[in-house]
Amino acid sequence: MNETAWLDRVFSNTSLGHRLLERLTLTNLRHAFYLISPYETTVERVEDVPNYNAEVSAWWLVFLTAEFFILFISGHEDRFALNDSITSICAGMLSQCFKFGGRAVAIFLYVIVWDNWRLLELPWDSPWVWIFCLFFQDFMYYLGHRAVHEAGFFWGLHTIHHSSEYYNFSTALRQAAIQDAGLAIYDCLQAFFIPPPIFLVHRYFSEIFQFIMHTSLVDTMGPLGLVFNTPSHHRVHHGRNPYCIDRNYGGVFIIWDKMFNTFEAERPEDPPIYGLITNENSFNQIYLQFHTLWDLLLFKGFTKDKKGEPLFPGVVNKIKAAVYPPGWFPGVPITPFFHWMSMVDPAYKVPEPSKPVVKYSPPVRIIVKVYVAVSFILLLAIFFHFEFDRIHLSYLECSVKIAYFVVTMQCFGAFFDMKWYARYIEIARCCGVLGYYAFLMFDHIGAGTHRLFVISLHVMAILLWTTDIIVEKLSVCCCSKHQISPKGEEIGDLERANEVKTISKNVK
Repeated sequence: MNETAWLDRVFSNTSLGHRLLERLTLTNLRHAFYLISPYETTVERVEDVPNYNAEVSAWWLVFLTAEFFILFISGHEDRFALNDSITSICAGMLSQCFKFGGRAVAIFLYVIVWDNWRLLELPWDSPWVWIFCLFFQDFMYYLGHRAVHEAGFFWGLHTIHHSSEYYNFSTALRQAAIQDAGLAIYDCLQAFFIPPPIFLVHRYFSEIFQFIMHTSLVDTMGPLGLVFNTPSHHRVHHGRNPYCIDRNYGGVFIIWDKMFNTFEAERPEDPPIYGLITNENSFNQIYLQFHTLWDLLLFKGFTKDKKGEPLFPGVVNKIKAAVYPPGWFPGVPITPFFHWMSMVDPAYKVPEPSKPVVKYSPPVRIIVKVYVAVSFILLLAIFFHFEFDRIHLSYLECSVKIAYFVVTMQCFGAFFDMKWYARYIEIARCCGVLGYYAFLMFDHIGAGTHRLFVISLHVMAILLWTTDIIVEKLSVCCCSKHQISPKGEEIGDLERANEVKTISKNVK
């Protein structure tokens, strides 16, 4: 009997409940840990490879929820935060939006290389080829992962994944939207002899396996850590302590790091402190995704010291600034590795993190937290439907959905960063959604219950923030008129709060 046959008696087959619960199977749970065999995953054509990311996504949601609950009841609330987790999960959604048909960008180039320039045609149905690809794919991942850390502006394709100051399952989803473009080079090196379907299977599961690496709840895992990547090894990779910088690149296996001297064990006496050497201090999704790439390509080479002298004199040094390691400056020792330069000492001039650690978290009002949390749940539901239906959507429908995701994520970031314009762009976003649904009323579905529900939510949101803005304006006017400062009232953002304080001081 089918594992989820009972669902048909409870939910309609297009409901979100059905679509999520039908994926909570023991098979998909096993897949979440890369426990697969060549006999169940070997297919002849790329088109026959399932989207394994979508298949295990329901279990990821369970893992996330369970981890937050365990951390909360065990007194470790400092290991997660609403603003950080929502930002991380939104980054994961955005990265999936840029996977065409749910597949890595590399597969399209991979098939072209395989069809035209393969050097050796290994059999697609051989278990030995499948096992060989398991190891070779992970070695290619090691090279690609190391490249996006060390090969100059490639770091801009990966920075967002390290920008979280927390380390939990949500951090695993904090992926760069265009990182696959950088990794495609190393993926396609396999196309000269490994059949595309086998490559794609292992590409999926390499990514899936690394989700479970992002937790602080699991210790060293004993002898398994001698060969395999573990949460302990990967915690080091995410640390900004000097000993953690550019260490432990492995995906499934840690043996590559040991072979190329990039392995470092976690130090209980000096546990990793997460984030970047200079933290971003922002929840702006687009900024987090792209600004480092922009800075490394265009601005790093033109930086100057305190005396106004260029740090990268001459054209050659300016080019090196973009292609040499992100921490490189003239005079810093480097050594060649593969096709890029690597720093001899990755921790060169990396300071010890300040203690106690103060994480970026502007004090937003409780109403903002509740509102964003509810809006995020709605966004997540719409995204899951998008993932399930995307192969049936037109380019226009896909583009509209992605635009909705991006604008909504930007509104979340503005609220979390306490920007003065957060409520204004949220009202504009809600008006846009209402306009879109007004257009949909003329299709064959018409005014469905679910559409009326979404419309009602956005109408209430417009009323909420319009009222909030009006009340704030009246409060500021009253403060100025009566020469008093508001007590206990947070307004739109830090900048506006300072404005009110300034007005109060001037009046006094």
